Amino acid sequence: MSKKRVTSFDVAKRAGVSRSVVSAVLNDTPGIGVGADTREAVLEAIRELNYHVDAGARSMKTGRSMTLAAYGDTRHPLFIRLLEGMQRECELGGYHILLCSPRPKGNAGGRAELLELYHQRKIDGIVTLDHTSYKDEEWASLVSAAGVPYVSVEGYAEVPGVCSVLADYSGSVETVMNYLMRKGTAQQPGPVYAEVYHALDTDNWAERNRREAYTSWCTSRGMEPVIIRLEEHGGEWADCLQRLAAVSGQPSAPLLVNWSSAIPDLYRAAHKLGLRIGEDLRIMAADNTIQGDRLSLPSLSCVEIPYVSMGEEAVRCLLAQMSGGSAAGQAEKIWLPAVLKAGESA
Repeated sequence: MSKKRVTSFDVAKRAGVSRSVVSAVLNDTPGIGVGADTREAVLEAIRELNYHVDAGARSMKTGRSMTLAAYGDTRHPLFIRLLEGMQRECELGGYHILLCSPRPKGNAGGRAELLELYHQRKIDGIVTLDHTSYKDEEWASLVSAAGVPYVSVEGYAEVPGVCSVLADYSGSVETVMNYLMRKGTAQQPGPVYAEVYHALDTDNWAERNRREAYTSWCTSRGMEPVIIRLEEHGGEWADCLQRLAAVSGQPSAPLLVNWSSAIPDLYRAAHKLGLRIGEDLRIMAADNTIQGDRLSLPSLSCVEIPYVSMGEEAVRCLLAQMSGGSAAGQAEKIWLPAVLKAGESA
């Protein structure tokens, strides 16, 4: 025979107080003063009876599930880092995270189920990690119609009406350029920008921001911007380095690469040409997707897109929407700076 569940009534009886006082202690209810002795009596009764709050009952009373949905590809290392930030902030607010991933046949089914979970009061808000080109109008419309608190991380950068937490890619390039040409380094020709791309990838706001920031930095200092485009894993790095030498007159001109995922191929090409990374060839990356600062040798100098901080900020945005501080659907773009990680390559 199962043991009878302990209720707040049992706690109130043991502590000699009303159930409203027990509720005030458990929920820190504003406007209801509870003295220190009374509070301790309630807490002692809770410990003695091993009482646990009924989450279902609390949800019915408050209209909150105390759960937020995190949607993204669990195979992606950046999503794991986003979850780390979300978890930190959720713990502060007493929230849990429900992990949701795209269905094998695409994102539509998984996203539609998120709205069902919200209508069923199983989640209170949604955070999605999107690629930088993501701006699905249908999904944004469904979210707005449902009135669900929602934040896109990296998506909808140029779309009004959707709350987004975004990385400041322009600022990240400026940080990199200033570091490459910092005082005390050999003042070589201005850094060359190597823009890596996927064969099927279309141009997006993040890459445009990086490119424009690089061009602006060079022209404002009287330097000629030099941009070389390469397909990722296309085996063109040896040609790139030879072109770099032809353009700059020496192989040691600083090289800025937009994606750190291209660094292993670049390092191999430099090795084949007899170039020493950090000496003959100074390299920096405008992201740190593959944790290149720790996994490459020599260690990679780079800036890191702050996905942990973006996860924290996304949760704060959701909680603000739920409290009425920022209405769902209101245009709001929050830009977070990248973090410089100095290594041996530059």
